[in-house]
Amino acid sequence: MAAPIVVDIASGPAVHGELPALLVEACSRAAGGGGCALGDPKRAGTPVRALAVIWMDGPDHLRLRVDVASLGSPDGTLSSRQIEFRAEDPLPDRYRTAGLLVAALATERAGAPTPPQPAGAEPAADAAPPRPLGWFVGAGGLAGSGLDGGPARAGGWVTATALDRRSGFFGTLSASYAAALREPAPGLSVQWLALGGGGGIAAPIGPLDALVRARVEAAAEWVIASPRDPKKPEETGYGWAFGTRTAIDLVWPAEGSVALLGSAEAFVRFHQTDLHVHPKPKATLPKGGFTGMLGAQLRLR
Repeated sequence: MAAPIVVDIASGPAVHGELPALLVEACSRAAGGGGCALGDPKRAGTPVRALAVIWMDGPDHLRLRVDVASLGSPDGTLSSRQIEFRAEDPLPDRYRTAGLLVAALATERAGAPTPPQPAGAEPAADAAPPRPLGWFVGAGGLAGSGLDGGPARAGGWVTATALDRRSGFFGTLSASYAAALREPAPGLSVQWLALGGGGGIAAPIGPLDALVRARVEAAAEWVIASPRDPKKPEETGYGWAFGTRTAIDLVWPAEGSVALLGSAEAFVRFHQTDLHVHPKPKATLPKGGFTGMLGAQLRLR
């Protein structure tokens, strides 16, 4: 097996995740052979075709410098290039350009031999290309529409997300709890338990170092209306609601191990049951509404 070109991103808006994966993909397609892989150029013991170090410096990371040591060249000369991007150049295109430049510098000496992989040797773990599938969990607070003509609700949420960094498609599961901000009737409290699942597509916003996600989910809600007096459980009422949610999420920074996550969500209920709490009159859920969410997201890998 041909040895890879090992690439180290010394500085830049993202050193792991979706953007470096685009760099590796562009470099591998242009270089051929063993392709390219992220890793540490200081490692020893595993044959490599070339060692490359990348810097994206300056205001807004507009200055790109690439240093490549082609180990197969007769004199082992270090090749360097530096270019300036324009402010309107998207971050994904800058990373692809860096990958193409690495491949060009590593192969510019025609006929340079490529060190073979020793028989039976296993590639080092840090030379493996980054996994295209990323896993994330998030948690935070929410506020939004409550009962029809009644008080708003507030509470918390948790979510789990799987993102395909190459295509931008993702799937998500969510759970939330909320309670009415005030009593819709004296001595009466209302709580919501909700589960959702769906997916959507994500795209980076280069100038902001952010990721925007558009998603659609199917949702089920269990609504409980109960008296605050625990001695009166017979007055507790229950209702179900089923519908969809459409939302826009904003994640910042896009590739941070911990990121700020904000969402604006609109929901529509297709089917629901009214709440009957004896001797109170029935309470009705709105056919639709809005929810705002703010929290944090943790990248698992």
